[in-house]
Amino acid sequence: MSALQPLRHGRIALRNRIAVAAMSRMQGGEDGAPSPDAAAYYARYAQGGAGLVLTEALFTDEAGARAYHRQPGLSRDEHVAPWRAVTQAVHGHGALVFAQLQHGGRLAEPGLNRLHLAASDGAAAGTTWQTGRPNAPARAATTAELDEIAEGFAQAARRACEAGFDGVELHGARGYLLDDFLSASTNRRQDDWGGDLARRLAFPLRVLRAVRAAVGSLPVGYNLSLYKMDDAAYQPPGGADEVAAIARALAGAGADVLHVTTRRLLRDEPWGEPLAATVRRAAPGVLLLGNGGLKSLADCDEALARTGCDAVSLARPFLANPDWLARCRQGEPLRAYAPGMEREPLLAPPA
Repeated sequence: MSALQPLRHGRIALRNRIAVAAMSRMQGGEDGAPSPDAAAYYARYAQGGAGLVLTEALFTDEAGARAYHRQPGLSRDEHVAPWRAVTQAVHGHGALVFAQLQHGGRLAEPGLNRLHLAASDGAAAGTTWQTGRPNAPARAATTAELDEIAEGFAQAARRACEAGFDGVELHGARGYLLDDFLSASTNRRQDDWGGDLARRLAFPLRVLRAVRAAVGSLPVGYNLSLYKMDDAAYQPPGGADEVAAIARALAGAGADVLHVTTRRLLRDEPWGEPLAATVRRAAPGVLLLGNGGLKSLADCDEALARTGCDAVSLARPFLANPDWLARCRQGEPLRAYAPGMEREPLLAPPA
């Protein structure tokens, strides 16, 4: 299968199987509105030929969801209009665009939120990625607070519909709040929201179902990974069986898309196959999107062939080359990614 082939899955119709992954750009206003340059920024990827564009992670509520300074959000009705300008710009160049929704949880920058909530009491290991400060101690969220967080996701998803997004993706990876609940290493609760896998899954599924109900038939995706921002080597205690159970549960709760992100999409996990291949077998009916270490069209084609993914996403190649796909198709040289590019102005010309 070629990554350049069109893809149709339910309401999702893509001109090819290449997506621009979510990338933290730190360009939101103090009120959470996207930068005035956001429409032109996201449109560049569509103009370059990508089939699907994912926004950077958008915070979902005002109390505790922000993960980093200058993060844009979908937490207020006032955010709808500027995001509508983004969706219209991307659609004008023939691509679809999904809003990625996130709650920062225990990995939020210290002092950024009124509430610093997590699955369990305690601080994440290491330092924050944005400012390099030690992660602050977080407090275990109460059931009432979890209800409010789930409602925040649902309302953000509703706003995404109003803004014209073609779908939403829940950030359930890398140690942020949804993944914090799912992971045995961080969820040490002894109530209905922690313990065995079924209880660790309870809150992510609660959020997924709330979003599913809020958006009707709009496609809903879920981003999952094994590695965390503070634990790159994490492995689920149940191995492949646990991964398969998670994938089945997410699909059963209404996920149309599972977006598997790894350091290397083609790398075998300890149980002997790539993470995406395990997810594919467990959830054959979802659109499977894979991410991790892909740099060329040949890499993309190999990933589709070896993992069973329907499409792939890339981040750094697109950050260095907004027209990455067009350059690949035309055999033009590619600019190399350099650390710090994500902190440059949205429309800064690539070096």
